[in-house]
Amino acid sequence: MKKAVFRKTKRMVSFILIIALFASSGILSSCSIEREDPAALTLNGKEIKNDVFTYFIDKAMTELGVNADENAVLTKATQLTETYFKTNSLAVKCGVSLSTAQKASVSEKVNAYWGIYGDYYTSIGVTKETLTKIFTSEAYRNQLLVHYYGEGGEEEIGVATMYAYFKMNYIVFQAINGYFTYLDDNGNTVIRTPNEIEEIILKFQNMASLINSKEKTMEEAADFLATSGYSSSVVTLVLGKNDTSYPEGFFDKVQSTKARIASVIGTNEYIFIVLRGDAGVNSEYYKEKKEEILTALVGDKIDIKIDKSLAVESALNDMNTQSLYLLVKQEKAG
Repeated sequence: MKKAVFRKTKRMVSFILIIALFASSGILSSCSIEREDPAALTLNGKEIKNDVFTYFIDKAMTELGVNADENAVLTKATQLTETYFKTNSLAVKCGVSLSTAQKASVSEKVNAYWGIYGDYYTSIGVTKETLTKIFTSEAYRNQLLVHYYGEGGEEEIGVATMYAYFKMNYIVFQAINGYFTYLDDNGNTVIRTPNEIEEIILKFQNMASLINSKEKTMEEAADFLATSGYSSSVVTLVLGKNDTSYPEGFFDKVQSTKARIASVIGTNEYIFIVLRGDAGVNSEYYKEKKEEILTALVGDKIDIKIDKSLAVESALNDMNTQSLYLLVKQEKAG
């Protein structure tokens, strides 16, 4: 009899210990279960995660202004989320994926944004993972552009059209940079005297002549001029027409020079020896710009194609939608 009672007591103690173990691990604790609020937005019956919708509420409010009408902001945010939804759906349908390099580019962009805006995104409930989803979708949009309009695509843009755009809107060149100004002891920019400017021009013209006569390479000319305080940029660069990295008028002046002939060009403050290349359709310089060129030529067409790719019915949970809207507005105002 005593043995039976002992065995029963032992089983009860074991059961209590198991309950205690589960409770301590959080398995039976209601506080440990993360309860996500009901989705504020549903598209075609599919719930959109609230942090994704919050990102687009923030984006809509940035575009329209923090004091914009609530309905206008939410309408815009819903449209942006629908585009995100359609882009991802079409990417799956077309079998579009990202290369390792493209995934790395997305990751780099996410890290850059998170480094600047991470605290703000956290305050409105947007995670780094969410940001990765958003930027991945943007990358899918570019890949869909290539899928439809790139080489072998259903609506391929011909090489002749692509390359003609490249020739008109990009230059491939090397440059050695010089300056007609200097900083004085007070940090003010001062223009050099006419005699000093003339001396600089002669040095650059002599170097250009030596380059063209094959007596010096661009690298050797840059090293020689460096002794007089001029910097070099001898790595071959590809510059777009609207790029502001160089002074106004620089693009047109370089484009008008003869390929493979070193030329001296200048502005009021700068002087350059430039050696323009003549990149062909098989060059890496042209190939690396093909996606940009497609975007410039047919970028709006892919957006129309994405928009028409799927009929979407949206449904808003008014209470949860307003709470997300107020959260974003409050954080923006703060």
